[in-house]
Amino acid sequence: MSTNLNTLASDAQQGDQEALEEIVRQIQDRVHHLAMRMLVNPEDALEATQEILILVITKLSTFRGDSAFQTWVYRVAANYLLSEKK
Repeated sequence: MSTNLNTLASDAQQGDQEALEEIVRQIQDRVHHLAMRMLVNPEDALEATQEILILVITKLSTFRGDSAFQTWVYRVAANYLLSEKK
């Protein structure tokens, strides 16, 4: 799965809109699950999920491939959620 996500991320960085849409489809449930675990409130988790997905899309150019794309997404999500909990 992460190899596929890494390939999609590379394609999306080159401007492939379908790859970007597929990334969002593949990561949204995992991001939402993490948001639910950290925030508990379903409405807060849903809002945070949307914000995180926007962050992933807008910051995609900063993904360098040093780690699996899924790991990078997890860090983006965790950092956002930790700042929201404060």
